[in-house]
This record gives sequence, structure tokens and C-alpha cells, in this order.
Amino acid sequence: MFAAAPAARVKGMTNTPALSAADLTAATPVDRDRYADLLRLFSIGMVALGHWVVALITVHGSGDTITSMPLMLTTWVWQVMALFFFVGGFAHARALRHRPPLGEFIRARMTRLLPPAMVMLAVWGVLAAALTASGLTGGDLATGLHKITVPLWFLGVYLMIVLAAPSMMRLHLRFGLWRVVGALAGGTALVDVVAAALPPVGYLNLLFVWLAVHQLGYGYADGTLARGGRRLAAALAAGGLGATVLLVFGPRLFGTSWYPVLMVGLPGNEVSNATPPTCALLAQSLFLVGTALLLRRAGTALVSRPKVWFAVASGNTVIMTIFCWHLSACYLVEATLLATGGTLPTSLWLAVPGYAIACSLVCAVLVLGFRRFERSAPATRLDAGRGVAGVLAAAVGLYLISATGLDGLPGWPAATALALVALGVFLLRGRREPAR
Repeated sequence: MFAAAPAARVKGMTNTPALSAADLTAATPVDRDRYADLLRLFSIGMVALGHWVVALITVHGSGDTITSMPLMLTTWVWQVMALFFFVGGFAHARALRHRPPLGEFIRARMTRLLPPAMVMLAVWGVLAAALTASGLTGGDLATGLHKITVPLWFLGVYLMIVLAAPSMMRLHLRFGLWRVVGALAGGTALVDVVAAALPPVGYLNLLFVWLAVHQLGYGYADGTLARGGRRLAAALAAGGLGATVLLVFGPRLFGTSWYPVLMVGLPGNEVSNATPPTCALLAQSLFLVGTALLLRRAGTALVSRPKVWFAVASGNTVIMTIFCWHLSACYLVEATLLATGGTLPTSLWLAVPGYAIACSLVCAVLVLGFRRFERSAPATRLDAGRGVAGVLAAAVGLYLISATGLDGLPGWPAATALALVALGVFLLRGRREPAR
């Protein structure tokens, strides 16, 4: 997903912020897949918008609105994590073409992934500890401190996918795309069956489901999906949507249910196909990937325009910063409404555009302030063993902190999770390359 952004690869862009749209277009390598960058930026925008709308409804709406069927069905569209893993697989496949040593591959991924998250955790960790010391961690503050880290579950899982990427590439080269994806889908189904009796087993699908989608990115990179043309794309989209409908609504015809309608949890109805992932979420992911492939020609034409590409390329340089700070932007908007006594329209849907614009503007300010932490690090050498240990520690810590939140600081669950993240970052520092 968050592989090296265009600024890191397009000559001149990193050190020349004022580069014009035309110059940037001319400097972009001809073999760069700009559509992948468009998908990445679109996905982060959908994640932010989805979280902002859910926050709006949660704070100012009613439980009946949150659990209504129309809203639940919209999660089939704005649950876009599949696109992140799909584009991540594409980026990893491109990076693995030259068979880099494992330590080098890990280092290159981590230098852009972890620093923005570490800064966000440091800022909010200090704030949480200060609020706890002041005795101001009740009510909405406690809820806010607990929820602010929830999106980091994705980063914890993604780090594990990074670790598995070289091995998955070897499987891809040996067995081909569809055999590997089929095996992962079979594993997903088996986990779902076992999880019916032993629910914790379901969390194995954090790997099975997202590895399957990540593997599709390998097929996109090597042309397997392109060779199938629009027929294959349509088959993926239609088959994925049909399978999702069948899995979710089929059992209801017989008076029972197996999979919930929601593809993400909503306040008032936390049970979803995302926590843990299920076959239904995998089917919905196939629908999204197929739809993205169907739109590739139009998207490529759009992003070939210099001004559009300039916006997409610039946005990709701050993807992780947006991801880490978009909820903070929402919190600041809510705090402003509370402090000023601001009111919203009776119909919350009428409030969505203005609310989203306000959150976007605040998020832009935060991104401007913290974007300097999302950049390529100096060249370092990282031993494979140290890299693997670092990724494992950081991944477990990030996933734990997404579950525990920061409202418990300085209590041991949150503190332990943060310590694991810090240990992982320390191990991943590597050794500075000697000057030549």
C-alpha cells in the first residue's frame, strides 16, 4: 500500500516542492503505473470520509440511524481496505523484481510506514498521560483516547504482510496467481467454520483474507489480470458482488444468518465482517478489485492530465500522514463545535458536506505540520534477523494499541503496546551505510 510515493521516485520532486504540474509529468518514469497511485489516494480519502461520517452520526445522531439497512449496505462500497492491500501487493511485486535482500526490502518499506505513526503515538501518548494525571479522562475524553488508535490495526496487519511478501512472491512464481489465491480463500473458509465454535481462531483471517487480496496485486504487476481484459475484471466484480450477496443474505432465506451485513463495525452494531475478516469480506474485496480493474482505462486517462497527476503525486507523498491524523482533525472539529455551541441541521445528511469540508481543512493543516516525518530515511543496512524481529515487535504493538487505546496510560496494557512499538522501531533502525 504505502510503498515509496511518487516524490521519492520522481526525480526532482522531493527537493523541489514548487515543481510545476507539467515538469512533474515530464519527470515521471514512463513505466510508472499512475492508476495505482490514484487508487491509493482515493482509498485514503474514502477511509477518512467514512470515519468522519461515522463520527458525525455517532455524536449527533441516533442508534436507529446508525443501524439502518441502507447505511449498512453502503459499507460494501466504502470499506476500501482491499484496495490498499491490492496496491500494496503491486508495489511489493515491483520492489521484489530485483530480488533485494530481506533486510533491504524491510528497511525500504519501514522508513515510510512507521515514522508518521510513531509521531502520532508520541503526541497523543503525552496528551493521554497528561489528562490521566489531571484526572480528566472520563466520558467523551476517555472514548476519544480509546478510539484515536483504532485505525492502527491496519498498520499492524500490513507490517505482517510486508514480512510475508517475499515468501508469497516465491509461491506466486511457482504456483501462479489463482492457485495461491484459491488456497488462501480455502483457508479463509476453513477458519470461518472453526471460528463458529472457537471465535478467537477467526483472527487468523487477518492474514488469509488480506494476503489473498495482496496476492491479486502480484497478478496486476505481472500482467496476469491485464491479460484477462475486461471480461476477467467484470467476472471478478460480478462474482465478488454475487458471492457477497449470497453469503450475507442467502442463509436469511432459511431463517438463519452466518455473516452480518456490515463490512465495518458501526457504533450500536459492532458485529461486522471486518473484525475478524470473513469469507464475506473476501468476496466484497474481489468485487472492489474487479471494479477497480474495470475503471482502469478511465482512471489512467484521468491521471494522465498534468494537473490531476500533480495532485495525485503530491497526495501520495503524505498518505501515511493523512492516515495517522485524519481522526485528530475530526476531534478538533468536534471540540470547536462544543466550545462555540455550534449546531448542525436536523437532518445529519445535510450536515455531511460542511462537516467533511471542515474536517478536510483541519486535516490539511495537520498534514502540513507533520508531513516532514514522512520521507525516505538515510541509507542504512539492516540485518534480516534484526529486521524480522523489529517488524514482529512493531506489528504486535500496533495491533495491541489499536485495541487498548490510550485511555489507560500509564497503565500496563497501553504502555506495553507502546513499548513493543518502540522496540520494533529501535530494531529497524539498521546501521548507516559508510560514505563512498
